[in-house]
Amino acid sequence: MAFNILIPELNSKPKNSKDAIINTLTLEWPLTLRQIYYKIRKHYNYSSSYQSVYKAVKELTKLNVLKSKDKKYEINIEWIKEVQSFTDIVETNYYAKDKVQNISGLKDSKQGEDIIILNFETLFDAEKYLYYFIKTELSKKEKQTICYEINHEWKRLFYLRAEYNYIKKLLNKGHKIYFLCSGNSKYEKESKEFYQSLGAKFKLTNKKLTNDLLVFNNFFIQIFIPEELNKQIKHYLKEKNTLGLLQNALEKKTSIKVIINRDKELTNEVRRQIIKQF
Repeated sequence: MAFNILIPELNSKPKNSKDAIINTLTLEWPLTLRQIYYKIRKHYNYSSSYQSVYKAVKELTKLNVLKSKDKKYEINIEWIKEVQSFTDIVETNYYAKDKVQNISGLKDSKQGEDIIILNFETLFDAEKYLYYFIKTELSKKEKQTICYEINHEWKRLFYLRAEYNYIKKLLNKGHKIYFLCSGNSKYEKESKEFYQSLGAKFKLTNKKLTNDLLVFNNFFIQIFIPEELNKQIKHYLKEKNTLGLLQNALEKKTSIKVIINRDKELTNEVRRQIIKQF
């Protein structure tokens, strides 16, 4: 889809007829051509002619920005979804591009042909990077199997609707997600129900891990979290203390090492071992 118009700013005066039309239909719909015209004149003191508004509405309809029924117009939801998808791709690509020196919270890094070693100030910074890294790589592939082997599952506490929809989108596109989690808090048991309801596999184990693992595509990723920090995470999850978890664990200044290996054979073997436990 080619974007032939710019998204208008809702809180500013429209710069042209198309902006005015979209702004108007954002607040009230469906409207006839005449209703659109008079509302634009009233709300924005707009001086464009009826012919100008008529032409703009027809052009927006032709671009599938608007849709009409019984001579009334409204914004096309499918166009909105495409805009959302486009901006999501742009955000992901710009954030996760290989210029690691610009990554938020990154203390230092080393990079070789098939390995990247990153050192983050906080666990939140590390998770943010991995979130965009995964999105970037999975956008290039179809029907991948993503496997996690983690000490604790806390991410769902901070999911926005975008993350929730992203997981659903992955599963709907044929990707498979497996979680092995050694946590046993009530919250993690609820997380198991949550992920399973979406179609992911989730299993609680008693296995104590020296580091968290993530494998997908040809990537074998290790996340090294200090033992004391893992104890804090366990404590706050058990207490269901979200604020304490955020302030005293996830945003605590420390050193989170993330090692990203591109190794097909190693990734396939670790993936096989994780899936075998289900």
